[in-house]
Formats: sequence, structure tokens, C-alpha cells
Amino acid sequence: MACLLALPLPLGLFAGFHLHLSPFLTLQALLSLAPLSFFMIPAAVVLLLIFWKERWFCFHLCPTGELCDTVSACRKEQRPWSTFPHVNKILVVSALAAAACGAPILALIDPLSLFHSAWGPVHQGLTTPACLSAAGLVLLLLISLLFPRLWCARLCPLGGLQVLIADIRRTLKRKPDKDAPSKPAIADPVLGRRSLFAAIAGVAGGLMLRRAKGAEESVLLRPPGALPPNRFSTTCCRCGNCARVCPTKIIRPDCDLQDPLGLLTPKLDFSQAYCLPDCTACGQACPTGAIAPFQVNEKKRLFIGTAVVDLDACVLLEGRECNRCVVSCAYEAVAVTDDLFEPEPEFDAQRCVGCGACVAVCPGKAIEVVPVRASCSTQRHGGDTKGTENDQSE
Repeated sequence: MACLLALPLPLGLFAGFHLHLSPFLTLQALLSLAPLSFFMIPAAVVLLLIFWKERWFCFHLCPTGELCDTVSACRKEQRPWSTFPHVNKILVVSALAAAACGAPILALIDPLSLFHSAWGPVHQGLTTPACLSAAGLVLLLLISLLFPRLWCARLCPLGGLQVLIADIRRTLKRKPDKDAPSKPAIADPVLGRRSLFAAIAGVAGGLMLRRAKGAEESVLLRPPGALPPNRFSTTCCRCGNCARVCPTKIIRPDCDLQDPLGLLTPKLDFSQAYCLPDCTACGQACPTGAIAPFQVNEKKRLFIGTAVVDLDACVLLEGRECNRCVVSCAYEAVAVTDDLFEPEPEFDAQRCVGCGACVAVCPGKAIEVVPVRASCSTQRHGGDTKGTENDQSE
């Protein structure tokens, strides 16, 4: 069942639903104050089941663990790593501490996220971004082949969360020894020195990432409802779920190696299609809150960017009749001036949300959508950007 939910089938919003079962992703989203979604409820149920039975998720619902176990079985069971420390618990503490500082970047190594990212070549073909997306799961399988069960037993942060919860449960159930009241207390594994150092490292890393900014953040178009640039790259887990559910396939992974912080995060491409005014799929499919869930009536306030026109390439100024941009705009943000001799399209930046419909239908390829910050310096803009800047800041 776990693998079936992750298959690249046309299941609409249920494609990738398995991601919403991960309490590791959900806890980081909650601590980072990401927008809440009713899809977080399944993770809360899983969290209760984990508290009741240790590693219940690993044994019943984790497709990554099943694949790793299958690969590990290819070799004779040997554990030269038996003295390897429980890095998984350290990762969990660091991840939650970083998330509390607003940078849940370790959501990238969630096993369900890695599993879903591996379907990139199926959806996108053998492109560079798709292969990079699949590299995480390939690396896990290689580790499982060389060191059987090392990932599941010592490295997996979702497994570490389950072990940590089991430690808490055992601590709460532990009864004091009345026969030996003077016996010194044994250090609790939940509150050990490693956990303290991991928390400090997580806080420090989270604060640094919050202050870091991607090199190309100002020129990338993000899906509607995306978090502000300084939070989006650290909150997105690169699962590819938003791209999978997008009906017009305009969401593509960014593959700019000059911006490592934003590598493989989703961006929009309006060269062939646009963002439908009645679509809310990406916001509902995002498991981390990097894209906030929204309703159809909210899309007119979710500014992706602003449309700008290159008048030198506009066919209307060549004497040809054209009103495709006007007809295609669902937000009534485009109009043609009344000038009889030199009519030209004008964009109302307070209405234009940057859906890309005008870009997709323009015969002269004269229109593009630019992020609000970049549009302030773009030449030959079709309208005032002041109103959009204010709306974006809200």
C-alpha cells in the first residue's frame, strides 16, 4: 500500500498523499510556523501510533525502509557498524531545533521525501534536475548494499524520531526504585550531552540559514502561496509533489548550481501553459507548508509576479489586430489603450497576479512575468508596480 500511493499514477491530489503521513515533516512544519493544512492530520494519527508501538511506521508504512531492507538482503547479514552511534536521534534534535528557528532544512532527508523525489525521471524524463532528485534514494540504496540496515537502524531521521518517542515513553513509565533511593540516577538518553550539542548546532544552523539568501531568489517565479524568499528554500523538501499535481505542468525544479540553497526548489515556466485561476492543487499537496494551502477565491491576492511587455515585439504595434492578452486574462488586468494610431497593451499591476496566461497566448512572445522585486527595475513596464509591492508584502 505504501508503494502504491507513491506510484506516478493520475491520482489527482492523492498523488503523493503518503508524504502527509510523515510526522518528521509535520513536526518541522509546525515548529517553523509554516501554514497549517488539514493534510497534517494523518501525521498526527501516525504520531499517536508511534507512541503506542515503537517503529510502527517503519514496519508498516515506510516504502524507503522496505526498499533498503530488500537491498540489504542481497548481502549476508553483517554488521561491522554495530558500534556506529545513533546519528538518527542527533539528526532529529538538530532538525527540530533548526525548524524552531524558522529553517526546517533537514526535511530534505526525510525518507518519504527522498522516495517521492526519486520519481522525477518518470515525470520529467532523464533531465539533469530529475536525475539530481533521484540521487538521494540511489545513495540510500548504495549505503544499504554496502552496510546492510545502517540507514534504517542508525541514520534515518524518521526512524530516529520513533526511537526518541519510545525513549520518552519508557522514561514516563519508569518507576522509581524504592529499595535503592541513594543510587545515582542514570543519564537519560533523551537528555544526553549529544542531544544538547545537536540542539545547539540546530539553532546555530537555523539562524544562519534564516539570514542566508539564495543568489537567484529575486528572479525566480514561485507557485502561488509560496513563502517569502528567505524562507521558501529552507522549508521546501524538494519532494516534487507540487509538480506532480500541477494540471498544466508549469512547475519545474530549479537547477541553477550557482544557487545551492535553492537547488531543485520549484519554479514556474510559462512558455507552454499558465497557472489556472481555479486550481489550488500545489498548495494542498505541499507537505511542509512551503506553499501555503489556499482557496480559489484567494488567488486574486496571491501575487506570483507582474506581467511586463516588450513593446518592440508586440504585434499590435506592427499594425496587426490582436487582443489575446486581454481575452486570456481572468483578472481583468490587461487593456488596450484608445490611441487610434498607436494602441498598446497596458497592465494594471494591482490586478495582475502573474498567472502567465498572457505569456502563453502572446503570438509575438512580447510578454513575460517577472517577480515583483525585479519588475521595479524592468524597462517598458506596462503599469505601476507600487500597488503590487504592497500586496506582496502582505
